[in-house]
Amino acid sequence: MSKSLKNLILGAGLVGSTFLAAVGVNAEVSEWIKADYDNFCASCHGPDGTGNGPMAEALKGKPSDLTVLAKNNGGNFPYQKVYRTIDGTYEQGNIRAHGSKEMPIWGDVFRRKATSENRYMESKGRMMALIQYIESMQKK
Repeated sequence: MSKSLKNLILGAGLVGSTFLAAVGVNAEVSEWIKADYDNFCASCHGPDGTGNGPMAEALKGKPSDLTVLAKNNGGNFPYQKVYRTIDGTYEQGNIRAHGSKEMPIWGDVFRRKATSENRYMESKGRMMALIQYIESMQKK
């Protein structure tokens, strides 16, 4: 892993941890993190993360099984790829990970919903908390 990737992951983790500490979240998954997953992810990826959500059949492709991200990445959870997918900055060829450029991206939604003075940091913290929740779903 490159030094810049390690620094990005470390920085993102610190942002998420700082946000969680600032709002008083303990090590357990809080209700609002679970609510974010339920509101933004579960309709496609399913409540258990396996890609069997109620909207899955309406999509062109099957949603990713979020429970095997680490397994499919040599046993390492792909933080950067997951963050960039949620944020909408991960591209595969000309296609953004969460649909066409016209489709709302969750990172944009989180930035618009942020209520603190630093909307950017709040949205990053919220995405990192969601990523930590997804990481907790990984099959061993």
